[in-house]
Amino acid sequence: MSQAWRLKLRQEQAPAVAATVLVPGFRRQLALFTMPRTLTDATVRAIIGRPLSGWDRARSVLVEMAAEHGMSQGWHYQVAEIVRLALAVGEAEGADRLPEPMLRDLPTHRDAVRLVLLRAGLLAAAPEPMRFSRTDHPARTPYITDPVPIPPRAPRQCRDCHGWMPVGRRAGFRCSPCRHWRERHPRGQCVRCRRENLPLRADRCRTCHPYRLLDEARPATSQATQLEITLPAGVGGPVLPVPGDASPAAVADEAPAEWVVRGQETLFTVRRDWSPVLARLRRRPRADLPLTERARLLVEEYLQLRADQQAPDYRKNIHTLTILMYWLGAEAAVLERDVHDLAQLDPNLAAKPVCQFLRARGLLIEDPDLHRDADLAWIEAALDALPQPFASEVRAWVDVLRSQGRREGEFRRWDGVRRYFAYVQPVLTDWTATGVATLREITQQQVEDAVNGLSGHARRQLAIVLRSLFRSLKRQRVVFRDPARNLPVGDLKGMPQSLPSDLLAGLLDHAATPLGRLTVALAAVHAVSGHDIRTIQTDHVDLARGTVEIRRGLLRHTLYLEQFTHRLAAEWLTYRHRRWPASTNPHLLVSQKTALDPDQPAINIGTLRGVLPKGVTLDGLRQDRILNEAFDCGDPLKLMRLFGITEKTAMHYVGTAHPERTAKLPR
Repeated sequence: MSQAWRLKLRQEQAPAVAATVLVPGFRRQLALFTMPRTLTDATVRAIIGRPLSGWDRARSVLVEMAAEHGMSQGWHYQVAEIVRLALAVGEAEGADRLPEPMLRDLPTHRDAVRLVLLRAGLLAAAPEPMRFSRTDHPARTPYITDPVPIPPRAPRQCRDCHGWMPVGRRAGFRCSPCRHWRERHPRGQCVRCRRENLPLRADRCRTCHPYRLLDEARPATSQATQLEITLPAGVGGPVLPVPGDASPAAVADEAPAEWVVRGQETLFTVRRDWSPVLARLRRRPRADLPLTERARLLVEEYLQLRADQQAPDYRKNIHTLTILMYWLGAEAAVLERDVHDLAQLDPNLAAKPVCQFLRARGLLIEDPDLHRDADLAWIEAALDALPQPFASEVRAWVDVLRSQGRREGEFRRWDGVRRYFAYVQPVLTDWTATGVATLREITQQQVEDAVNGLSGHARRQLAIVLRSLFRSLKRQRVVFRDPARNLPVGDLKGMPQSLPSDLLAGLLDHAATPLGRLTVALAAVHAVSGHDIRTIQTDHVDLARGTVEIRRGLLRHTLYLEQFTHRLAAEWLTYRHRRWPASTNPHLLVSQKTALDPDQPAINIGTLRGVLPKGVTLDGLRQDRILNEAFDCGDPLKLMRLFGITEKTAMHYVGTAHPERTAKLPR
């Protein structure tokens, strides 16, 4: 028995290790990075007998190729082993079809395996056909009828300096300068890079020798060196031909996003810049963007959901969703930050409806920063703009307004804190600009100078805020004295004013919609404030009994509708049901934006103000109605029962209508 047969027999009798070689991976799993595989004859033997997906199709194609070109049985046996190896690599990568670049890892017969897998439909072809053989063997490879051009030689690195050697030069494994150094200098270990068996000059290799003066000046210098490309003198790099019909401004069509697998987690996230994407897609129609099957179904679902809407806002929403699905795909969830960043770049795009649609289908990763209170975000930005210790002192005042100080106090919402801060912010900015380092340096004269240039409502509000600021800091023991303690505030009540009759005439005729007529009736007849009108809910209206319940915290106030307001409320409910039959918003008054909003917000106060003519406000209508009733009856108890106001407010209106009844008599 020959030695070759003895070796083959020992290999076949060796224990099988198939369980640890090319273990099948998860299908369509996206690899973080790929590394070249070392595939040998031992790998081929390890998968003998293993069932492989697609092997039956590949074997029939291989038999046809061998019969077609008259290949020997030995060639058929060798290529079959490598084909099975390629299929095993595809299963280990979790790919339905083996990517063509992975054929580089095969030990032999790469071109033959490529043709077999292509004919069997088991190979994901590269954009350009690949050629693995560096030489032409037409007699040994008759099955290659249309040979691919031999790929150019890739650049190589020098073993000594690690510099890149040009393509096409047969200089061995070292560049020309390193070969000359080896001829002239002795070899040893470099004192800088610590590499051995290199030619040395002054105890340094060729790449470390230029850094000797820098190392002597600064011994702690990094030991890194600059790589270089070794080019002959006067010879530049290759010049690639440019097609004559290519346009510099032409942009290639991008393929749809198919590489993200549903449920796959990202290693890290980077905030995207959507400007290049919009610049590329700005002149392309939405219908021309290629989408994956899942993305197309998602866009069609949104179209059916909003089929009855043809407003510009609707077109903004569908355009935004199409761009997101085209660029990111629908297999993985979309970052909420990406949706908002995209919508901020173009006024023809919208973010909120798209986020709601994706959130309802579990395709949105919410960003907590986007759901912060808008007033809180404004206050934080204003505090960051102040220098220290001004910022920390003002923050202590904000904590007191939020009832988070040393003593429990009145709790204020963020919108109220923001209004206070907005009044005092210009004053704080002026003080810091004049060189004031802390609020402890503020004197009574500086506080008076801050309010002396103002008058009326602006002066009263600033005086109130300054007194609140320094009083809170004095209680928190941040300042030693209160310079605003004796600052006069003025009359805070004001006198209720009735509206001129010419403004009230034709008020209902000006309101052309059921929403406007009901708003005018609630404000002008029942003296309901704008805030209460926004918060009335549908289940608080009882048309059978003719009542509307207004809830103010724990308090309840019932309006008894007369025939006119009852008719307007019934007309509005009928219009709302016909206009938005699918609306689930619990509020009585809704608009086109809030009716179908999944967040179910209250109607915007600006929408209610828009139904009124110029010069008329909701507060003005409310004051005119209460004042008119006070003129007629002069009974504060009746005002309290009729309009749900407090005792102090009722007495204030009665005193305005009948000052003789509340005048203080001299003793």
